[in-house]
Amino acid sequence: MTPEKRFENQIKAWFHRSGIYPAGCLEHKMKVDPVGWYTKVWGGGYQRSGIPDIVACVKGIFVAIEVKSSTGHPSELQKLNIRRINEAGGVGVVLWPEGFEEFKSMIKGVVACDGHIQELTHLKNVHSNSKCDTLTSKI
Repeated sequence: MTPEKRFENQIKAWFHRSGIYPAGCLEHKMKVDPVGWYTKVWGGGYQRSGIPDIVACVKGIFVAIEVKSSTGHPSELQKLNIRRINEAGGVGVVLWPEGFEEFKSMIKGVVACDGHIQELTHLKNVHSNSKCDTLTSKI
Protein backbone atom coordinates (compact mmCIF):
# COMPACT_ATOMS: atom_id res chain seq x y z
CA MET A 1 0.00 0.00 0.00
CA THR A 2 1.34 3.43 -0.93
CA PRO A 3 2.02 6.07 1.77
CA GLU A 4 -0.76 8.24 0.27
CA LYS A 5 -3.29 5.39 0.48
CA ARG A 6 -2.28 4.67 4.11
CA PHE A 7 -2.81 8.32 4.97
CA GLU A 8 -6.15 8.38 3.17
CA ASN A 9 -7.23 5.38 5.26
CA GLN A 10 -6.22 7.28 8.42
CA ILE A 11 -8.42 10.19 7.35
CA LYS A 12 -11.38 7.90 6.66
CA ALA A 13 -10.93 6.08 9.99
CA TRP A 14 -10.90 9.41 11.84
CA PHE A 15 -13.99 10.50 9.89
CA HIS A 16 -15.82 7.36 11.08
CA ARG A 17 -14.84 8.00 14.71
CA SER A 18 -16.07 11.59 14.30
CA GLY A 19 -19.47 10.77 12.80
CA ILE A 20 -18.57 11.50 9.18
CA TYR A 21 -19.66 8.41 7.28
CA PRO A 22 -19.14 7.18 3.72
CA ALA A 23 -21.88 7.22 1.12
CA GLY A 24 -24.22 4.29 1.69
CA CYS A 25 -23.15 3.58 5.28
CA LEU A 26 -25.93 1.73 7.08
CA GLU A 27 -27.21 3.17 10.37
CA HIS A 28 -26.34 0.05 12.38
CA LYS A 29 -22.68 0.57 11.40
CA MET A 30 -22.62 4.13 12.75
CA LYS A 31 -20.89 4.18 16.14
CA VAL A 32 -21.56 7.87 16.86
CA ASP A 33 -24.27 10.26 15.70
CA PRO A 34 -23.70 11.35 12.09
CA VAL A 35 -22.50 14.89 11.45
CA GLY A 36 -21.27 14.40 7.91
CA TRP A 37 -21.04 12.39 4.73
CA TYR A 38 -18.15 11.68 2.38
CA THR A 39 -17.16 9.80 -0.72
CA LYS A 40 -13.84 8.82 -2.24
CA VAL A 41 -13.39 10.14 -5.77
CA TRP A 42 -11.72 7.68 -8.10
CA GLY A 43 -9.67 9.06 -10.97
CA GLY A 44 -9.90 7.44 -14.34
CA GLY A 45 -11.05 7.77 -17.90
CA TYR A 46 -14.56 8.84 -16.94
CA GLN A 47 -13.56 11.32 -14.23
CA ARG A 48 -12.44 14.88 -14.81
CA SER A 49 -8.80 15.46 -13.79
CA GLY A 50 -7.92 17.47 -10.69
CA ILE A 51 -10.98 16.63 -8.57
CA PRO A 52 -9.99 16.26 -4.89
CA ASP A 53 -9.62 12.72 -3.52
CA ILE A 54 -12.31 12.99 -0.85
CA VAL A 55 -15.48 15.05 -1.14
CA ALA A 56 -17.55 15.56 2.00
CA CYS A 57 -20.36 17.55 3.56
CA VAL A 58 -19.90 18.26 7.26
CA LYS A 59 -22.71 20.07 9.09
CA GLY A 60 -23.78 21.68 5.82
CA ILE A 61 -20.29 22.75 4.78
CA PHE A 62 -18.75 21.38 1.58
CA VAL A 63 -15.29 19.94 2.30
CA ALA A 64 -12.85 18.68 -0.33
CA ILE A 65 -9.51 17.04 0.45
CA GLU A 66 -6.62 16.47 -1.91
CA VAL A 67 -4.61 13.80 -0.06
CA LYS A 68 -0.81 13.80 -0.40
CA SER A 69 1.98 11.73 1.11
CA SER A 70 4.75 13.60 2.94
CA THR A 71 6.68 13.88 -0.32
CA GLY A 72 3.71 14.46 -2.65
CA HIS A 73 2.99 17.65 -4.55
CA PRO A 74 -0.36 18.85 -5.93
CA SER A 75 -0.66 19.54 -9.63
CA GLU A 76 -1.53 23.03 -10.83
CA LEU A 77 -5.04 21.80 -11.69
CA GLN A 78 -5.50 20.35 -8.18
CA LYS A 79 -4.40 23.65 -6.64
CA LEU A 80 -6.77 25.56 -8.94
CA ASN A 81 -9.71 23.39 -7.90
CA ILE A 82 -8.91 23.74 -4.19
CA ARG A 83 -8.70 27.55 -4.59
CA ARG A 84 -12.05 27.64 -6.43
CA ILE A 85 -13.74 25.54 -3.75
CA ASN A 86 -12.55 28.00 -1.10
CA GLU A 87 -13.62 31.00 -3.19
CA ALA A 88 -17.08 29.42 -3.51
CA GLY A 89 -17.44 29.22 0.28
CA GLY A 90 -16.48 25.58 0.80
CA VAL A 91 -13.46 24.22 2.59
CA GLY A 92 -10.82 22.90 0.21
CA VAL A 93 -7.48 21.59 1.46
CA VAL A 94 -4.38 19.89 0.20
CA LEU A 95 -3.55 17.66 3.15
CA TRP A 96 -0.22 16.12 4.05
CA PRO A 97 0.23 13.83 7.11
CA GLU A 98 2.11 16.60 8.88
CA GLY A 99 -1.02 18.79 8.76
CA PHE A 100 -3.48 16.14 9.93
CA GLU A 101 -3.83 17.46 13.51
CA GLU A 102 -4.54 20.97 12.22
CA PHE A 103 -7.09 19.55 9.75
CA LYS A 104 -8.84 17.63 12.54
CA SER A 105 -9.01 20.82 14.59
CA MET A 106 -10.52 22.67 11.63
CA ILE A 107 -13.18 19.99 11.05
CA LYS A 108 -14.03 19.94 14.77
CA GLY A 109 -14.60 23.70 14.42
CA VAL A 110 -16.92 23.12 11.44
CA VAL A 111 -18.90 20.58 13.50
CA ALA A 112 -19.16 23.00 16.43
CA CYS A 113 -20.21 25.97 14.27
CA ASP A 114 -23.91 26.25 13.41
CA GLY A 115 -23.73 29.71 11.81
CA HIS A 116 -25.66 29.31 8.60
CA ILE A 117 -27.26 25.96 9.28
CA GLN A 118 -30.54 27.33 10.65
CA GLU A 119 -31.16 29.44 7.56
CA LEU A 120 -30.10 26.62 5.23
CA THR A 121 -32.43 24.13 6.94
CA HIS A 122 -35.33 26.58 6.58
CA LEU A 123 -34.48 27.16 2.91
CA LYS A 124 -34.36 23.41 2.21
CA ASN A 125 -37.72 22.87 3.93
CA VAL A 126 -39.41 25.72 2.04
CA HIS A 127 -38.12 24.65 -1.37
CA SER A 128 -38.92 20.95 -1.33
CA ASN A 129 -41.51 19.27 -3.55
CA SER A 130 -41.67 16.17 -5.72
CA LYS A 131 -39.48 17.74 -8.42
CA CYS A 132 -37.02 19.43 -6.05
CA ASP A 133 -36.74 17.08 -3.08
CA THR A 134 -34.15 17.66 -0.41
CA LEU A 135 -35.05 14.24 1.05
CA THR A 136 -35.22 15.64 4.56
CA SER A 137 -37.85 13.17 5.76
CA LYS A 138 -36.99 9.61 6.80
CA ILE A 139 -37.52 7.06 4.04
